[in-house]
Amino acid sequence: MPAAVLLKDIVDALEMQFDESYSFLDLDTGEVEIVSRGLLSKAEDSIDEEPYLPDWQKGEWETAKRIISTDRFVKLPTQHDIHEWVIMEDFSHSVESDTIRAELLSALHGRGAFRHFKDTVRRHRIEPDWFKFRDDALSQIAIDWCEEHKLQWR
Repeated sequence: MPAAVLLKDIVDALEMQFDESYSFLDLDTGEVEIVSRGLLSKAEDSIDEEPYLPDWQKGEWETAKRIISTDRFVKLPTQHDIHEWVIMEDFSHSVESDTIRAELLSALHGRGAFRHFKDTVRRHRIEPDWFKFRDDALSQIAIDWCEEHKLQWR
C-alpha cells in the first residue's frame, strides 16, 4: 500500500511547476521529488551510463534513474494540466463588485493576460482573496489527483 501523502507537499509542488522540470510522487515514501527534464531524458537514454555531473546534481540523477527504472513514482499534474488561466477566470467571476469583476475578466484577454490580471488584483488590493482562491483550487486539484490514483492524503 502506498504511503500516505501530505496534501501540502503536493500543493507546494503544483505551485512550483516549471517547464524545465517534472514533479513525481514516490509511492514508497510519500515524498514529492522534482527532476529536471534534461536529467530525466538523459536517464531514459542511458540508464547504464553515468554521466559526468556536478555534485549538486548527483542526488537528482539517482532519483531520475529510480523514476525510469521502477513503478514506484507517479507524475504529478504539470502546469499545463492545471490551467491557471481557468482558475483566474473562476476567481474573477467570484468577485462581488461588478466593476472589479469586469476589470479582471478584461485583463484576462490579450497579450500579457497573467501580468494584467495580477496587476489588477494588486491595484484593487484583493491579493489575499486571490491567493486563498488559488490555494483552494490547487488543493482541490491535488485531492482529485490523489483520489484518481487511489492515494491516501492528509
